[in-house]
Amino acid sequence: MKQYDVIVIGSGFSGSILSRILASRGVRVLLVDRGQHPRFAIGESSTPIADLLLRRLGERYGMDDLVSMSTYRGWQETLPQLSCGLKRGFSYFKHGRCGNTVRENFLGESSLLVAASPNDEVSDTHWYRKEVDAYHFQQAIRAGVDAIENNGVVDIRFRGPHHGPIVVLNGRENLTADLIIDASGAGSVAARINERPALTKQLRTHTCATFAHYRGVNSFAAEFNARHRDDRATEPFNADAAAQHHLIKDGWAWMLRFNNGVTSVGVTLNVGETIHADFTTQRRCFELLDRRLDEYPSLHRILKDAQRIDPVDDVVCLPRLQRLYDPVINARCVLMPSTAAMIDPLHSTGIAHALSGVERLSDLILSDRVYQIDHLDRYRDAVVKEATLIDQLVHMAYRSINHFPRFTAASMIYFAIAIACEEQLLAGESPDYYWLANDRSVNEIVHQCDQALAQNGNDDTVIDRVRELIEPINQVGLLDDTVTNRYAYTATKTA
Repeated sequence: MKQYDVIVIGSGFSGSILSRILASRGVRVLLVDRGQHPRFAIGESSTPIADLLLRRLGERYGMDDLVSMSTYRGWQETLPQLSCGLKRGFSYFKHGRCGNTVRENFLGESSLLVAASPNDEVSDTHWYRKEVDAYHFQQAIRAGVDAIENNGVVDIRFRGPHHGPIVVLNGRENLTADLIIDASGAGSVAARINERPALTKQLRTHTCATFAHYRGVNSFAAEFNARHRDDRATEPFNADAAAQHHLIKDGWAWMLRFNNGVTSVGVTLNVGETIHADFTTQRRCFELLDRRLDEYPSLHRILKDAQRIDPVDDVVCLPRLQRLYDPVINARCVLMPSTAAMIDPLHSTGIAHALSGVERLSDLILSDRVYQIDHLDRYRDAVVKEATLIDQLVHMAYRSINHFPRFTAASMIYFAIAIACEEQLLAGESPDYYWLANDRSVNEIVHQCDQALAQNGNDDTVIDRVRELIEPINQVGLLDDTVTNRYAYTATKTA
């Protein structure tokens, strides 16, 4: 059996970047994947937290390309061959049904724009994962990582604390390593093989999704501006150059635009509590995208002539997006955050959570602390508490999604927390918990906001209460009535 120090399962960007970092420091790494690159994938929208983590990894390990990929300008100047999208922030539009066309009686009545960067040069990006993942995979190989594609892991055999586990591949090849890192994402390979119980029932969010990539999706910002005869969808930034959220009944549709003419389009719906509701909601989710959102005229106009390019056979349907596993199988087998937990794409937290795992695990492995139970316990606690907090924030937003003023307030709770975390990173700190997930005062704020948003009664009273609660962490004036849902000054990212 060939011996490795580390075997990484899954060659998405997080598994490949971690493998590359380890190999660059002399660690013998095998990267194994049941598929091959290039391949369709989503989880495409970066954020300031993700980009700050990417920059820090690049600077720490001397990988200039990671630093370049942390801003739109850097990406375009050094890696123009890799498609990406300009992401200035987050844009939201509330849509009516039954022929009702989106039109505001006043600015901000059914629209919200939240900046995440002050200009295009330092902007965040959308990652065209088919090309980006393939690039990071090749960079890992160039760094000395051994790689096996088209060969999945079918068994993991543990031989006691003093011997590394044996990994059995589909081709019946046996390999051994001191440590296994599961970066397989939704596959959750190590958890399934070891029959670890899913903890997903602990999560409050319950959503399904349908998605694909398209060409020929027209500009919604232009559609919205034309309807109002002004520039409200392009100030303070173009709403198309964003993680664009279209709020529909019981859910939302996303649109992420890349600079190669491709747009990622998906529909996510909140699922009810019964099996019947599950099936009905999943079917509706599929039909909405299949019919190009024809229930919503403004959206249908920009989608009706679009051509699906990926996947070629049909759109992807996931009956439930959420998952949660204990990220530590044992001292010889650990799950990346993106494998252990998935909540929802609503707040674009996926890339940041994945990169937090790259940072933490590379540090633990290279310092030889990964086998120490107290360090693994801290890793477990951080991953689970971060996922739990994100779940609470997302659940609050979904509960309010049919009522735009309350949805806006729920979203501002997330932005306040994310911006506070960004400030920590900009100050050079290395938080033990991202999104302030271990801060008791923050968790109490979230709990009280949750209670406030669940109440019936006057919207202004509820929103005033949320504004009061988030005041200690509201560093940039969120929930300011005078800005009419146009936040140009929330960005902390300056370089």
